Amino acid sequence: MGVNSLVEEYRSVSQWIPEGLTMTAFYANGDKNRYTDVICQDSTRVILSFPGISSNYIHANYIGTPTNPHRFICTQGPLECTQHAFWATVLQENVESIVMLCKCIELNRFKCHQYWPEAPNGVVHFGDDPQLQITVSNVGATNECGDDGVVMTLLKVDWVNGSRIVKHFQWKNWPDHGVPSNNETIIDLLASTRSSQFPILVHCSAGIGRTGSIVAIALVLEKIQAEIDCSVMGDILKEIRAQRLGSIQTEQQYLYVHRVLLYFFLERNREQYREILDGEYGEKFHKWVEDYNAKIRLN
Repeated sequence: MGVNSLVEEYRSVSQWIPEGLTMTAFYANGDKNRYTDVICQDSTRVILSFPGISSNYIHANYIGTPTNPHRFICTQGPLECTQHAFWATVLQENVESIVMLCKCIELNRFKCHQYWPEAPNGVVHFGDDPQLQITVSNVGATNECGDDGVVMTLLKVDWVNGSRIVKHFQWKNWPDHGVPSNNETIIDLLASTRSSQFPILVHCSAGIGRTGSIVAIALVLEKIQAEIDCSVMGDILKEIRAQRLGSIQTEQQYLYVHRVLLYFFLERNREQYREILDGEYGEKFHKWVEDYNAKIRLN
C-alpha cells in the first residue's frame, strides 16, 4: 500500500471508538491524569492493590499480544502526585523493563516528572508511611545504548517485601507528535526487553503517541512470528485502541510504524528477503521510501 493510501487508511479509523467504552475511573480521578483529553478506559486499566497506595487508579492500560494478554503496560508520564502509584505498578506487575520515550522537558514544557534518581548512586523515596515506602536507587550502571540517544539505567527498587532490579531505557531523541529519523533503534529497544516474561512498561508523556507506535510494531512482529494475519493495519490500530484509546496519535506515527517494519524485513534482514528487493518489488520499495521521506519532511 502506498504512502497516500496509508494516510487515508489512518484517517478512516482515526476517530474509531470501541463499542461499550466506559471511563468512570478516569473521570473520578482527574487530579491523577496528565491530560484531560487522553482517556484511560475502564476495561483494560491497571487496577492497583499495593500496600500503602490510597487509590487503585493509575492512568495505565494493558495491551496484549499473541504471547501474553498483559504483554505491555502503556501509561502516561508520571506526575509528581502519581510517582508512588507508578512504582507500585512496577512492583505489583513484576515489571523488569521500563521504556521511556520522552524527555522530562520538551520545548520548554513539562512532559514527565523526574520519577527516578538520574545521578549514579542517587536514591528517591516514595510513600508517607516509612514501613511501606518504596525506595528507588540508581546503582551506578548508566550507559548510552547505541548512537540515537538511548540511555539505560539499572535501578534497584526496595520495598517491605523485598527488592528488585529494573532496567530503565530512556530514548531522548523521539520528538513529540513526530517520528525519529532512525529506524533501527526501536527494533534494538524491543530486542532488549523481549526476554522478560512480565509486562513491559512503556510511556511517553500522554502514553498513546510514541508509546502506541512502539507497541504496534511489537504487536505486528509477534503476530507474524505466530503466523497470524496482520495485512490490514487499520485493524491492528483498532485492536490497540480497543485497549489503549487514542494510540498512535498522528499520520506520521502511523507511517513510521510501517517504515520500521519495512526496515526490519527488507533491510535489516536483507539476505533473507533479497528476492523481494530485486526487480519490480525493489523499485516499489524504493519509491515508497522516497514518498515516506517526502511526507515526513512536509509535515
